[in-house]
Amino acid sequence: MAVDGVSRVRRAEEADYRTATEVLLRSRYASVPAIPSLVHSDEEVKAHFVGTVMPFAEVWVAEVDEAVSGVLVLNGNWIEQLYVDPDWTNQGLGTALMERAKVERPEALDLWTFESNRGAQRFYERHGFRAVGGTNGDNEEGEADIHYRWVK
Repeated sequence: MAVDGVSRVRRAEEADYRTATEVLLRSRYASVPAIPSLVHSDEEVKAHFVGTVMPFAEVWVAEVDEAVSGVLVLNGNWIEQLYVDPDWTNQGLGTALMERAKVERPEALDLWTFESNRGAQRFYERHGFRAVGGTNGDNEEGEADIHYRWVK
């Protein structure tokens, strides 16, 4: 699955937790203003991701030259998080992670994305997702979002 330097997509291990969190933070910061700023401090995000998300969710990482450069979090049929290091966007990592999600959940996938995040909407729609609902800001950021679903 080598796509422009993607050496592999694999299940995250405990040794990946800190790096995966750093990828998430770099991606979030690089995405503002297309998405709202974080409402928690970096330390709160790290503590939550390392202490709550990583040990209890199904987490996958994309590596480039053996360095974690993308992260995917699955919870049931939900893609709870999909982030790519800003240095590696548009290089196939997001697609590689999305393909992994579809292999792991071959019947259906759901996710939320901010209404303001047009790039993410285009990405998900290219991968066969369709908008099935949304909110006017029923999230901790208070921003409108869209519920997307992919069905095989």
